Amino acid sequence: MVAFITFIECSFGVPTSNFFRGLLFHWGIQAHHLTPNSILHISIYVQLCEAFLDIEPHFNLFKHLFHLKPQPSQNEIAVIDGAGLQLRQGMEIFYIPYKLSSKVIDWKSKWFYIENHAPSLPERTPGPPKVYGEWSAKPQSMFQHYYKT
Repeated sequence: MVAFITFIECSFGVPTSNFFRGLLFHWGIQAHHLTPNSILHISIYVQLCEAFLDIEPHFNLFKHLFHLKPQPSQNEIAVIDGAGLQLRQGMEIFYIPYKLSSKVIDWKSKWFYIENHAPSLPERTPGPPKVYGEWSAKPQSMFQHYYKT
């Protein structure tokens, strides 16, 4: 599989976690469709859950906090980095503050091949990611079944 040096610097490693593979499957994307900051968002979230909260990464909480956005636009989606993970509007007050790099330059040219260890990621397919409704769909309120209105 193709790996990017910038992804490794953002804590990407193989074999990947069940959580990461689940995100890719849920969104219908592959690792190379993500941006370096997307990898960093996922890494920080997993670290928060495992090291600070002492829980497995919670999928619905992640979807509540984040969504995918076509890159660079809905009409023109890039083959590499065509899916940018973003904190949902208004969620910054509920999530831990951190600063992302605003200028990741020439990262696409710094790639190499790496063995796709089991449990493996899906085989690479050509073309940009296909946008699905799940990219921006907000999950039902996590507290909906506790508090009936």
